[in-house]
Amino acid sequence: MDKIFVPTSNFGKLREFEHALSAQNKGCFGIEAARSVAGNSFDWKTPDEDRETFLGNNCRKLMEALRVLPTLRSVGVKSALVDDSGLCVPRLNFAPGVHSASFAGLPRDDAKNRQYLIEKLKSALGLSPNEKEPAFFVCSLLMASRSSDDEAGQEKSALESTALLSHLESIEPKIMSMVVQRLSEVCSAAYAHDMHIVAWDVKYRVRLVMGICTGKVALYEQQRLEGEGHGYDAMFFPNAMPDFSFASIPLIEKNKMSHRSEALRGLSAMETPHTAQDEILELF
Repeated sequence: MDKIFVPTSNFGKLREFEHALSAQNKGCFGIEAARSVAGNSFDWKTPDEDRETFLGNNCRKLMEALRVLPTLRSVGVKSALVDDSGLCVPRLNFAPGVHSASFAGLPRDDAKNRQYLIEKLKSALGLSPNEKEPAFFVCSLLMASRSSDDEAGQEKSALESTALLSHLESIEPKIMSMVVQRLSEVCSAAYAHDMHIVAWDVKYRVRLVMGICTGKVALYEQQRLEGEGHGYDAMFFPNAMPDFSFASIPLIEKNKMSHRSEALRGLSAMETPHTAQDEILELF
């Protein structure tokens, strides 16, 4: 079984990724597992997420993951997968966006973040109590794997790793614009981009997928199902089930429409190489 390094200590996230990729006979390897098998040769440094874009922060994480990837080859790890996610309200300039987890400041507090967003919706947009504002959740994924022999033709157009950040940050606004144009038309979607890079003298194929779940945010929180919901879930009403917040939908149903499930589904669809270097694909 091929293994993928996912730089996270969140076991639940690892299981979710592993389940989504199981059809491709791939398993996931987190930070703790990497440390236990590689020992002192595994020198992980958590990168600063200091960019104002999802893909910019993902790029930071991917470069660090590729730096340590050679130390994991002996245990079958051949790829790296990084993710970033958040809630976007287009009329608030896509806030909370990359700051979703700390929108109301530090220390992070979900309840304070929700209340802060409610105040923003009132003060900046003038929403009344019965109104809801269009919004969407996004999950961005970057997965890098060593380029195979049959992809040799692509390698001539490979980006140097130093150019990857600006390349990715030029793509994200285009995807966001595509989402906004269809915000009221679709319940979920995935957008993808295929590229090749050179990092530490190794050539990689990089698959970018952004999964989207559209809906509306309210000025109130709907009652939660026991044990369900986190973050902004209680005030987000997906277009697929507009009478229910994410926190009042059973997890098994939420996972059929969530931004992460769409991103993972898109990643599976991208297993087949796509050759257009600058194309942004709308997968579904």
